Amino acid sequence: MERIVIVSNGHGEDAIGTAIGRALTALGWEVVALPLVGQGRAYAQAGFPVLGPRREMPSGGFVHLNLRVFLKDLKAGWFAMSRAQYRALHEAARTASATLIVGDLIVGDVYALWVGTRFGKPPFYHVQPLVSVYYQEGLKPWQELHRVSVNGFIWPERKLMRRARRVYPRDAATETHLHRLGIHHARYLGNPMMDAVEGRAPVDAPEPYLLLLPGSRKDAYFSLPLMLEAALHLPLTPVIAWAGLPLSGLALPDWRVRPTPNPCGVTHVLTHTSGRKAYLTQGAFRTLLELQSRLAFATAGTAAEQAAGYGIPLIAFPTPGPQYTPGFARAQQRLLGEALTLVPPDPKALAEAARALLEHPDRYRRAQAAGRERMGPPGGAQRIAEDLSTTVG
Repeated sequence: MERIVIVSNGHGEDAIGTAIGRALTALGWEVVALPLVGQGRAYAQAGFPVLGPRREMPSGGFVHLNLRVFLKDLKAGWFAMSRAQYRALHEAARTASATLIVGDLIVGDVYALWVGTRFGKPPFYHVQPLVSVYYQEGLKPWQELHRVSVNGFIWPERKLMRRARRVYPRDAATETHLHRLGIHHARYLGNPMMDAVEGRAPVDAPEPYLLLLPGSRKDAYFSLPLMLEAALHLPLTPVIAWAGLPLSGLALPDWRVRPTPNPCGVTHVLTHTSGRKAYLTQGAFRTLLELQSRLAFATAGTAAEQAAGYGIPLIAFPTPGPQYTPGFARAQQRLLGEALTLVPPDPKALAEAARALLEHPDRYRRAQAAGRERMGPPGGAQRIAEDLSTTVG
């Protein structure tokens, strides 16, 4: 049986790696994972063996040339953890002939690509779910230099990409851009992010929904109270897709939070002093996207983009971080176009933007169409797995 190591560096990248890993498993492959950021829960839940140590760092993987944040990671043990990860990947590559590991699938940015090509085993296949030419729309060359490795393909990344047997970009426009850069083995086969949508469970809440996506990082503790306050002024039922952070970190003085007696999709019901209710869900994200979510408030990365791909217009606002900073928010707006409306972190601004979409059907439909166009349909993970299988050997 052929085996491959999937190297990824982020929660969204782990979900994408898991989706492709499942497709490879169906084709008879054995998959091993090395998550460079966080706990790698997506791989573990899918039953894939996981290499190396797994720890959450203060930055959550969002460093972007921020020395202060990187120093926090170093203090928390990033260097020792990373060295152990490099050793684990190197050992897997060194014993490849005995274990039949045939190469690495690298899901992520230039850092993941460097780790995979430096310590892994060729052939290398690179899924780049982060960088898109859409990030550069309306951006001057001197703007957002701290995000230079996300807004475009920097020279070291292009050099490493040339070592890959195949590069899988996230959209067709970026494939064309890579061909112009001389990376002719780039091939767009769909955005596997759309195959990484998990969570089917019943949601017992009155439809239609206002989907709240506060994200999987500590931004959620800042953004959810603002989202809930804005939701009080809208005729939709607020349903929170909670990513598993401890609820003890939430400060909701005007809401009573109670667990449901028999939790399934809805695990907690929140009751405002006015009597309005909100519903907190876990493990029901896909259900929420497929059912009656009319709009979404979002301070999330992958989840927000997946919602846009399902035709759900987004209204977003920046947070103090670590993820949904002003630079990240502006970049996601460029990426998703009309699918995302960016407003200040103010409940009144959120509610006004939501009403503007709900009360103008043409604008609402344009937002839906933009999200579907920019993200593409599902099926990319399967096509990538099939293409990879034909090129090995």
